[in-house]
Amino acid sequence: MRFLCAILLLPFLSMPCLAQEPQIPPSSAQATERTKPAPSQAQGRLKIGVALEGGGALGEAHIGVLKWFEEHHIPIDYIAGTSMGGLVGGMYATGKSVEELRTMLEKADWALLLGGGTPYTDLSFRRKEDARAVPNSITIGLKNGASLPPGLNSGHQINLLIDRETLNYSGISSFDELPIPFRCVSTELISGKAYVFQSGSLSDAMRATMSIPGVFAPVRQDNKIFVDGGLVDNLPTDVVRQMGADVVIAVHLETSPATAKDIQSAFSVLGRSVELVIAETEIRGMAGADLIVKADVQKYSTSDYQKTDELIQQGYDAAQAKAQILKGYMLDDAAWAEYLQEKKTRERGAIGVPQFVRVEGADREGAKNIEQLMKRLVGKPLDTAALDKLLTRMTGVGRYDSITYEIVNDDGQTGLLIRVHEKTYAPPFLLPSVQIDGSQPEDVNFTMGVRLTAMDVWGYRSEWRTDLQFGETYGIRTELYRPFKPLGKWFFAPYIHADQTNFKIYQKTDPRAIYRVDDVDGGMDLGYAFNRFNELRVGYGIGYDDFTLRLGTPDFASAEGRSGAFHLRYILDHTNEPVIPTKGYYAQTLFEWYDTTPLATQAYPSLQQYLQYFQPVSTSGSLYILGEGGSTFGRASLGTPAFFLGGVGRLSAYGLNELVGNQYFLGRTGYLHKIFQLPPFLGKQVYATGFAEVGKIYGDPFHAPKLSGDGGAGVLVETAFGPILIGGSAGDSGHRKWFFQLGRVF
Repeated sequence: MRFLCAILLLPFLSMPCLAQEPQIPPSSAQATERTKPAPSQAQGRLKIGVALEGGGALGEAHIGVLKWFEEHHIPIDYIAGTSMGGLVGGMYATGKSVEELRTMLEKADWALLLGGGTPYTDLSFRRKEDARAVPNSITIGLKNGASLPPGLNSGHQINLLIDRETLNYSGISSFDELPIPFRCVSTELISGKAYVFQSGSLSDAMRATMSIPGVFAPVRQDNKIFVDGGLVDNLPTDVVRQMGADVVIAVHLETSPATAKDIQSAFSVLGRSVELVIAETEIRGMAGADLIVKADVQKYSTSDYQKTDELIQQGYDAAQAKAQILKGYMLDDAAWAEYLQEKKTRERGAIGVPQFVRVEGADREGAKNIEQLMKRLVGKPLDTAALDKLLTRMTGVGRYDSITYEIVNDDGQTGLLIRVHEKTYAPPFLLPSVQIDGSQPEDVNFTMGVRLTAMDVWGYRSEWRTDLQFGETYGIRTELYRPFKPLGKWFFAPYIHADQTNFKIYQKTDPRAIYRVDDVDGGMDLGYAFNRFNELRVGYGIGYDDFTLRLGTPDFASAEGRSGAFHLRYILDHTNEPVIPTKGYYAQTLFEWYDTTPLATQAYPSLQQYLQYFQPVSTSGSLYILGEGGSTFGRASLGTPAFFLGGVGRLSAYGLNELVGNQYFLGRTGYLHKIFQLPPFLGKQVYATGFAEVGKIYGDPFHAPKLSGDGGAGVLVETAFGPILIGGSAGDSGHRKWFFQLGRVF
């Protein structure tokens, strides 16, 4: 993780902030301890300041040092930190005990805090549709020209954690008002200099100091942009000295030294180069200290957030190793009680009941609707857990990077201030996609696509969504979605769709026929969005279809003509992930009544049902059961078959669309096992998977077996560009093949 952070910080090395004021780097000899003798307590005591170093999860060792200080009555009059040191130092400065800090870190959901965007379960239904239709993590904003998001992680969950834990200190005019005066260091990108936060929003300051460039979106204030302070001052002893400390104690995180075998690739060379720049700021910090406490964390990595107790113990042991030097600063019981009492007088009690809600950062219509949603919180004790969930779901609409909150006082009334941080790069936004279908490895199909979404084009919450495809399929679908009321559940959605594709039919590995299918239609849907999990649509569409045999033996006659159908679609989505779920269930029902199609001799119904269920069985494994089926209820004179089976996930060992008919069922069960996790900028998880399938199609003119089945295994990689599946399958009647896919796999 330290190497990863170094790589992501690399682009900022060319900035002038890394030069700052001309300084001569201190030598190791200069970075020695200058312990000041403590005067007798009768003569008054020296003011002690502590500087905490940045280092990701390694910063949890700081809590152990603070614990030793508390147990041995060593007062802390000033505290400053950078990155994780800023987070720990800021929380401690608010009066939290070391046990409260330990509990906070142990209970923190680090996978959620560091994972990236809004959890899938908290996305709005339309954003869920986007995530399923375009199974990758690439978003291009078009708000100010084409641009990528400013970070892999919007920082929303970290913001909520800090807001929740510092809520009592909303609106303080200076960080000197905290129980322990506090400072944290960030890098300001516009000026290219270190920036020391000493007033303003405590939450914003702590969030800014740990904003690793490229990982977390930067914190913006007016014309200033803040990222991680480790670039310029990773051990801010100079800041502590300027606060007024007579004695400056630095807590240094001693990591494992680099070796030649670790520096082989271009990335490792560049990463090590950045580490040296950060290390130089640490050397300067140690040179400015009177006493250095070195926590030996060499056997840990900056991503070991789950090893809280071990890291705290390392910090405690480091302070114990300096006991002989530190004992000169210990207070007797009476003086310690006086110190604690003085600190307690600056602690703030519980917040009052909010009497109003105010929204900042959103446009007029957005602020009005957010205030309407927040009315439920007025006049009640603030439930921060419920508030966090509500704000997270608001980010799931797609407009906002993050939403923060604090307590304000106006005319003697306590209120809740909601600060909305709109995305600087979107909407509109573009979701690019790539689909590679290797169901037949000797005939790979390739299609590129984009989904373009513009918001509020016809009133608040309206959306204009357009899908374009190029390659094996050429097509366009555009839909205008508009709720009847800004916060209402009823909506209407007119649409137009046109595409051209090659429809291939294989017999095992032999191509049997290729049709060109042209389809143009348009219509109107009326829908009801129950909540973010399910939606119902009904509508009617009319169009023109053309099926033309290009090569091979015809399975059905070529035809062209008008088509028209009434349709009803219901979707229920309670899965935990859009691409590779490991928990939850999904259901989709599609009913259509065709009043006319090119070759059908009569109107006919069609019903399809999809079901998915995923159940974790261990921390690394999940079982899944998938089922689907369809029927035209005995109608046979349709001209073209209604359903096809064969291909990856649909009897994988069979040829693409090998089985045809007007009624079918398919069942699939399998197991997913996590092998390892990819770096954040490459993707998420790598899985091993095994599965078995069984299915039946009725009315197949090629006399399919009474029951078709197969089993297979493969590797599934969830990359930033979409899921990649590589595997093989063997089934009945001599069916067997290997396959690969990039794109939707469930």
